[in-house]
Amino acid sequence: MPRLYFDHNATTPLLPAAASALSEASFGNPSSLHWAGREARSRIEDTRETLAKWLGVGASEIVFTSGGTEADNLALLGAAASGKLPGRHIVAAAFEHPAVLEPVRKLESEGWTVTWLQADGDGLVSAGAVAAALRPDTSLATIMAANNETGALQPVAEIGALLRAKGIVFHCDAVQALGKADVKPRLWQADYAALSAHKINGPKGVGALYVRKGAPMQGLHLGGPQERQTRGGTENV
Repeated sequence: MPRLYFDHNATTPLLPAAASALSEASFGNPSSLHWAGREARSRIEDTRETLAKWLGVGASEIVFTSGGTEADNLALLGAAASGKLPGRHIVAAAFEHPAVLEPVRKLESEGWTVTWLQADGDGLVSAGAVAAALRPDTSLATIMAANNETGALQPVAEIGALLRAKGIVFHCDAVQALGKADVKPRLWQADYAALSAHKINGPKGVGALYVRKGAPMQGLHLGGPQERQTRGGTENV
């Protein structure tokens, strides 16, 4: 009896084209100056340009990570660690993925105050609900683009416009929306947007974080100067 796979919201099969790209990737260290390193660096930067064009952002605003979880952690904990957020109050949707819930809870345990927003009957958090939760010391908000359980698409563009007008940093977990909805961080006025390759038939262990130019950020991986000193460590070509 054939087995049928219907769990693409969790992960997707690797496309042959993606598997071919993996097998053809240079073995060189992208930080090396010899030919193998330069070839690897070229592949990474070409991909960065392609992804940036797809998202409608600048290539320098793309940071490659090990997946969506790391991207979410880097955005939230990196913003908090930057020392550039004026307040210590966070607004977050209570139905976020654990990749967002856990770093926010970590900040909460470290003295940050969090207002958890519940979904309405349609599984949504409205811009009005976000506005009602804001305080003078609110400096960070995180609302996902698409829910990983219900598929509900949040009004992130409306929320982003509200937050930008008030100077509040906006993080959006766009992992579940990628490939299914139009992911445009600039139109959403998001400061950070997390992405993951395995949701769109790419390999597991590869992700990216959009970091708006000028957004508060402190790298969490100490080591080399990779990814513009935001994520130390040899890149996964």
